[in-house]
Amino acid sequence: MLDCYHTVNDTGVTCIFTEILRNIDTGIIILDLDTSSIFFKNSHADRILENKESEYNDFNKIYHLLRREIEKLRQPGVTRCSRTKKYSDHRVLGYSIYRPPDDQRFVFIFIRDITDKNRLESIDEAAEIMNNIGYLFSAIRHEIGNPLNSMKMALTVLENNIHRYSKEEIATYFKRIFGEVAKMEALLISFKNFSMFERPQTQEVDLQLFFDNLFQLLGPDIRKKGVRVSVDLPGSVRKVMADPRALQHVLMNILANAMDALAGRDNPTLIIKSYLYNSLLRLTITDNGCGMVPELLRDAFKPFYTTKPHGTGLGLVISKKLMAQMDSSIEVTSESGQGATVILTMPIPGNGGSREAGN
Repeated sequence: MLDCYHTVNDTGVTCIFTEILRNIDTGIIILDLDTSSIFFKNSHADRILENKESEYNDFNKIYHLLRREIEKLRQPGVTRCSRTKKYSDHRVLGYSIYRPPDDQRFVFIFIRDITDKNRLESIDEAAEIMNNIGYLFSAIRHEIGNPLNSMKMALTVLENNIHRYSKEEIATYFKRIFGEVAKMEALLISFKNFSMFERPQTQEVDLQLFFDNLFQLLGPDIRKKGVRVSVDLPGSVRKVMADPRALQHVLMNILANAMDALAGRDNPTLIIKSYLYNSLLRLTITDNGCGMVPELLRDAFKPFYTTKPHGTGLGLVISKKLMAQMDSSIEVTSESGQGATVILTMPIPGNGGSREAGN
């Protein structure tokens, strides 16, 4: 355990610092990885772990509990692990783990009992989920109800006039009905896409090879529309952990939106770049299209929100879901008339290899 270790000149300061660590209302545990021992554990950590006091007095038990996080800290340049939750004795414990820069020996663990906070957050989350479900059902009722009502009206008119309408008039009504059926089919396809890749399998993906293959598929349409594409993926910043099928689905949706935004623009251009950001890879897809007004940008990820005549409003919703399942994120920035940029933030190789996302 930590005593007032000191040098000749800093004895008093170190003793004060140690006393603060002992009495602060955050549990603090310091592990010595060289000697496989608990270097320090304050009284608040003892109180938080009192139901497991004997177990957590043992270095191996604590190391086993947090082995995944501690192993991440052994990687070059990694000095902290994002906050995690652990469940113990019907309680929820929150952890943050750090190691001093240029020091592989000591690991600092900060621990709090967040049971009440977690319960309140769960209540808020449940309320938000219920609101979203209510909105979703309302939107589905609207999206399906409109074509159904239109079909019903057309069929009613046909039923009452089938014997006196000309073939041309009857064909017009059937065309309207089939058009509404097509809308419902497109909606059902979007629902199918929403449930696709429920458990993405992430693996190392070379973005240069990925885009080479993607543009073999989309290239003819892009060239036909006269869009100039620039891809800048530095060799050191082009590998990510992702499910190739899910990532292709996301990118095809993004590129389709960009092509729509570039329609009728002078010198239509699409720029794709990658760079490192906080040990993650950021991929940006920028177009010089029509851009988005603030209201559209605000509602871009809302289900069924679309400005396209034949759109379902689920493309970005599905993309956001797929990215989240791969421990990744998607953002959109834009100004009206100034184009738009989609930002994909993804993990890079070196954090455990291929795995089943969401686990």
